[in-house]
Amino acid sequence: MAEKNTRTGLSLDDMTTLIKAVSESGLESFDYKEGDFSITLHSNRTTGIYQAAPANAPVALSMPDISMAMATAAEAASGAEDEEDEAFVIKSPLVGTFYAAPAQDAEPFVKIGDRVKKGQVLAIVEAMKMMNEIESDCDGTVADILVDNGAPVEFGQPLFKIN
Repeated sequence: MAEKNTRTGLSLDDMTTLIKAVSESGLESFDYKEGDFSITLHSNRTTGIYQAAPANAPVALSMPDISMAMATAAEAASGAEDEEDEAFVIKSPLVGTFYAAPAQDAEPFVKIGDRVKKGQVLAIVEAMKMMNEIESDCDGTVADILVDNGAPVEFGQPLFKIN
């Protein structure tokens, strides 16, 4: 287990995970505050430099650019909705792990062919040990489930098609 910095309460692994999550999410900036500690991350997509700015000591951290494969996958995912004539596509609001059921031995929230109502929970995306419910944005029928249970998902990646 990595040692936590007594001033920040975060380990180097925590900081690296946070920086990676922000860089993969497409956010341009992120602010975090805990007690008297705060950190602001700004991305510069052209240079791949991310700056971490704790309250009293600005620090520049060099991170690699988002890989071309991720950018290509995101473009392909965003174009998937254009190819559908009538299906409404539910997309992931964050980077994480997709879970189709509330527990490993439980039935999935929905199956193909199920009728769903707006606001109904369709799945969970786990991000940074937080479970985020993915709800339907419309009434309809589940036409397709586009992600396997336990698979990693990207921000904006299509998860469900609802007719």
